[in-house]
Amino acid sequence: MLGVVMLGVTPAAAQTETKTQKENFGDRFVRLGKKAVKEMEKAANNLGDAIGFEDRVNAESADSVKVDGAWYMPLYTVNLYKGGDLELYRDACRQAFVAKYPGVKVESVVVPQQEWLSDTYKKNNKVTGYVQTLYCFVLAKDGNDGYVNARFKFQRQKEVGRQYEHVANCWPLWERTDVIPMAAYEKLKMNN
Repeated sequence: MLGVVMLGVTPAAAQTETKTQKENFGDRFVRLGKKAVKEMEKAANNLGDAIGFEDRVNAESADSVKVDGAWYMPLYTVNLYKGGDLELYRDACRQAFVAKYPGVKVESVVVPQQEWLSDTYKKNNKVTGYVQTLYCFVLAKDGNDGYVNARFKFQRQKEVGRQYEHVANCWPLWERTDVIPMAAYEKLKMNN
């Protein structure tokens, strides 16, 4: 039976010339990795632009500060967002943070941007909707040992002509945590 199937497939395959090569796994992995890095850089740069962080050195350190050989997020302690829903975002981040780190003393919970960062999403090269992002940072002291700095992301999206809806896994999404030793914290504080 296999011979009959092979006999039926072979003449048809021989009649068509294949000019495209399949991308091997390694090449595809590298291509997708580069695409992911570009998307993350774009998001980080959007955040930096929104909050006025202009001193990017290179893509590796975008919106981060290097202290003693390690990269840390900037320390944010001032709320720039003036929306009436500010406390909703701050409370959600504070609750998640304290649940994970109950022994720390929260010093600040801030949204260091004036408004939601907006971007479009496309389907077949046509804009079909919008996505907005809001970041919240929690800074807490961990006894006399150091600090914990966490970044949360809220996202909402909408299709053209519709209302915004929360993105379920980004309401909030805990994106990053920096554990900062006391010596590094003092240097990082001077860089702000």
